[in-house]
Parts: sequence; C-alpha cells; structure tokens
Amino acid sequence: MRIRILAAAASLAAAVLLGGAGQAGAHGDTIVFTISELGDGHTRAVATWANDHDPVTDKVAGTLSGVADDGRTIGPWKLEPVADAPGTFTTRLALPPGHWAVTVESGFPALGRGQADLTVTAVPGTAPTPSAATEPVTPATAPSTQGPASPAPPAHAPVAAPTSSSAGSGPSRLVTVTAIVAAVLVVAAVLVAAELLRRRRRAAR
Repeated sequence: MRIRILAAAASLAAAVLLGGAGQAGAHGDTIVFTISELGDGHTRAVATWANDHDPVTDKVAGTLSGVADDGRTIGPWKLEPVADAPGTFTTRLALPPGHWAVTVESGFPALGRGQADLTVTAVPGTAPTPSAATEPVTPATAPSTQGPASPAPPAHAPVAAPTSSSAGSGPSRLVTVTAIVAAVLVVAAVLVAAELLRRRRRAAR
C-alpha cells in the first residue's frame, strides 16, 4: 500500500515538473524589450518572449541605463512594473532632456535586452534642476570686533545618588535559596525511589 502511494506521488510530481518545463519551453529562454518614451522623460519597456512574442507576465529583474550625446550617463535604474499593463515596465526616475541611447537588460526570468534612441525635450511647466553654481551660498560670518568672550561657568555635574549594595540582593538571594531547596528535594526523592525499588527486589526473591 505504501509503495502504491509513493508511486502515485512520484508520478504527480513528474507530471507537474514536465508540464512547467513544457510551458517554459514554449515561450523560449530569451526576452525582447521594445522601448519608447512618454514625452515626460519616463520610458516604457514592453517585454515579450522571443519565441512566441507573448508578453512576459512573470516578475522581471532588469535595469535601464543610457548614454547621452554629450557624454552624460544614467542608470542602471531598476525596472518597475506598470499597473494594468502586463509585460510593461518603467522606471521611477525620468530621463533628463537630451538625446539618449537607452539600453534595457534583464536577468530573470530569462536573459533579455532592448535598445532605442530617444529624444527627451524639457517638460512644460517644470523648473530646471538647480546646479551647484545656482545653489545659495551661505555668507561667511564676519569676524567679531569684540574681545574674547568670557568662558561660560562650568556646569555642575549631577551627583549620582548613592546606591545600596543590598538593593538587588534580596530577590537574587531568594532565587538562590529556592534553587538549593529544590535540588535537595529532587535528590531526596531519587534516593527514596531507589530504596523502595531495592526493597521490592529483595521481597521478590
């Protein structure tokens, strides 16, 4: 009976594994990304399986990176799934204005890659990011013409209240005495049980 149960379980496991492998094999082992830009600098990368062009609905671990014509670089930025758009991914950050060569790559659930050239213009109504040259500079403090300030009086250190050495000895001493008494009782119980057993064996003889 046990052999039959084990054989049935093994057959079921094999069927599940083979079915999953067949489904993965139908999609292939390569992902293709089609990249576009929304106009506000955010990119959209649609992931499809290279074999049957079905959307990749699994969780994708991938990144986006880019190089601008002027040498600027971004990324790698983590891909984030787009809600209500299976197989579509974006990034939390947006591309700055410029002409970008963008590359999307994935490592899970399969290796994937996609490239595109995108031109991002300034988004209307958005202020440019302040550069280091436009950041406000804190003015240096003018040197004081007055004489040296008198030293502040030393603060009195708080005096620690005297602690009694016997404050915590009461509970700990009680615990120690209780443990000793319990150990003595256990030993006595063991000795009594051994004596009773010895007497029973003699009486049985």
